[in-house]
Amino acid sequence: MGVNYTQKSVIEIMNEILSAVRDYYDSDYAYYAERSEDEILTVYEWCADGKEWMREQIRMSQIEEAPRWMKEEILDPNDSDYSVFYPLGDGVMGILAVVGVHRGGCGLELLHTTAPFMGQILAMKKAEKKQEYLSYHDEMTGLLNRNSFVEYTEALDVKELESAGAVSVDINSLKKFNLEFGHDYGDEVVRRVAELLEEYFKGEHVFRLTGDEYLILCENIPYEKFITQVHDLHTKLDNISLDLTSVGYAWEKVEMDIDRLISAAEEMMYREKQDYYRRERKEDHRPIIEQDLLDDIRGGRYIVCLDPEFDIQTDSVSGASAVIRYHHKDLGVIDPKKYLDILEQTKLSYHLDIYIFEQVCRTLQNWEQREIPLIPISVPLSGVTLRRDGIAEELIHIAQKYRVPTEYLLVEVSDADSQLNQEMIAETTNKIRKGNIRVVLTRFGSKQSSLSSIAIMEFDVLKLDRSIVEEIVGNHRCQVVAQAILDTCCRLGVKSIASGVVTQDQLNVLKELGYQNAEGVLFNKPITVETFEVRYLGQ
Repeated sequence: MGVNYTQKSVIEIMNEILSAVRDYYDSDYAYYAERSEDEILTVYEWCADGKEWMREQIRMSQIEEAPRWMKEEILDPNDSDYSVFYPLGDGVMGILAVVGVHRGGCGLELLHTTAPFMGQILAMKKAEKKQEYLSYHDEMTGLLNRNSFVEYTEALDVKELESAGAVSVDINSLKKFNLEFGHDYGDEVVRRVAELLEEYFKGEHVFRLTGDEYLILCENIPYEKFITQVHDLHTKLDNISLDLTSVGYAWEKVEMDIDRLISAAEEMMYREKQDYYRRERKEDHRPIIEQDLLDDIRGGRYIVCLDPEFDIQTDSVSGASAVIRYHHKDLGVIDPKKYLDILEQTKLSYHLDIYIFEQVCRTLQNWEQREIPLIPISVPLSGVTLRRDGIAEELIHIAQKYRVPTEYLLVEVSDADSQLNQEMIAETTNKIRKGNIRVVLTRFGSKQSSLSSIAIMEFDVLKLDRSIVEEIVGNHRCQVVAQAILDTCCRLGVKSIASGVVTQDQLNVLKELGYQNAEGVLFNKPITVETFEVRYLGQ
């Protein structure tokens, strides 16, 4: 039975053949080498016992320094060295040689027969290696491919991980690039994005899943490092070309579900991609709209109003939530909800959130200076703002700037925001709380919120979602849920507020259940700070 060379490594095959050739000629050395005109590409060696191995020395030599047998064929049977050349194509020469021959007068037929065979074996093994490589790598970018992704996720043991992060990246309008500028341009975009992903996530698992979609998976990465790398990458991509890519990300620690983590990152990426296509359809107007909104924020045309919160057992004001009214230069005061979609798309929500937060800090400072009784005021933060790197430090800095008594300053966050997972919210809000700014968990009990939030998040106030309050009259199940949430808050030592109270019947049920605080249009609609002072603070 013949030798099955497909089962052996290249080195094993080459060593067996060279050993047999050396033995036949009783030589000191046997070599197989490949070289181009100006470069030694590879060298395989087998030597007799007691001889010094020369392979590495030869391989590292320049062509002009190479031994004679590599520079020219030596076909004289009476010479001490023999070498035969075999062209392999593309200017590459295969060389089989024996050096220090002790069995003189031997023919060169073995070398002539064996040289092309060794070249073919080496070529076959190179092809096999390339095929194996391409089975798990993307040919264009060198990134890991979908096969690698499947194998990685199947082998991954999440129990061994303390944390994990996922980043989903998609090239916007790749087909459009190919059609308008040619496939060479599109390919360059694909390669450039891949280079940046590897640059900013060096050592992590970077996959090209489809023609325009990439995925990065990070094991045991701290939240701070992860979010910094994500933001740095996003900034770099935006600097290369506006809207070149859509990016989504998610991070979790302990007991994570890798499929859920990836899905969360992809969902965020798809939302950003949808925003891109919506903007593309109205691209002529978007820059103007964006600039107008930003100018209006900076110009103070967003009016901060206060939505009162009541102690329903004593019928007195116990706090307020900050909301905005948009004062358009031509249309007057307009409900900002009409512009929230554009604000999210253009990521101007962050600028508006900071504006509201600073206005609330100024209000509290003003009240303290005027000796007006202080009440807690909460400021809602969008997902865009909470995802921003360093947002906790920025809020704390603003609060310190106005010397606000922080027990009266709160921020509202929601786990129902699909742009953020619970772990990311928890990490950010914990930093905010360390700056003595209190945190309100809002929309709890909505379809999008999760009971697990209260297990992993630190917060000071919980707002029962209006969807439960709306159905609470005559609905035993809603009442049981509302009661359970209240009891949980009492056990955790956090304040509870019922949101969206519209009718007296709703208020009566909440009182019977034991709720102390509530807000909604039954009490009042949001009003200006000045009106609030007069109506509720005795000014």
